Amino acid sequence: MRLLVVDENRVLPWVVERLVPPGVRVEIARGYEAAARVIRTDPPAAVVVSLPPAWLPWRDFQKLCASRQPPIPVLYESCLIGNAAELGLDPADGYAEFLEKPAPRARLQAALHALVARARAAAKPVGSAPQPADL
Repeated sequence: MRLLVVDENRVLPWVVERLVPPGVRVEIARGYEAAARVIRTDPPAAVVVSLPPAWLPWRDFQKLCASRQPPIPVLYESCLIGNAAELGLDPADGYAEFLEKPAPRARLQAALHALVARARAAAKPVGSAPQPADL
C-alpha cells in the first residue's frame, strides 16, 4: 500500500515513515501541483497533507481524491486550520480528517493507523473476508 505525504520539507514524511503500520510505503510530493499530478496519474491508497500557510485550492484536491476508485482518504495537518469547514470543504467532498500541528506522536500515529485502515477497507471488494494483515 502506498501513502503519499504532501509536504515542502522532509520532516513530516520522515516521521510518517516511522509511524505507519508495516507494509505501507511512504512517497513524497513537495507541493500541491505535484500531489495533484500523482493523484491523477498513479493514485496512492491514502494521502497526508501538511497544509502550508498559502491558500491553495484544497477543495478541488479533496474532490479529486474522492473521485478516484476507490476514493482516497486524506489526513490534513495544520497549525492554522482545524477542521474541514475552515478549509472550505463540505462533507460531500470525501473523507477528510484534521490534526493540529505539531500533533503529539501518539495522536499522529493513531490518525495514521485510522487513515490506513480506512484506505484498506475502501480497497476491499464488498463481502471479502479479512486478511491476516488487516487484523
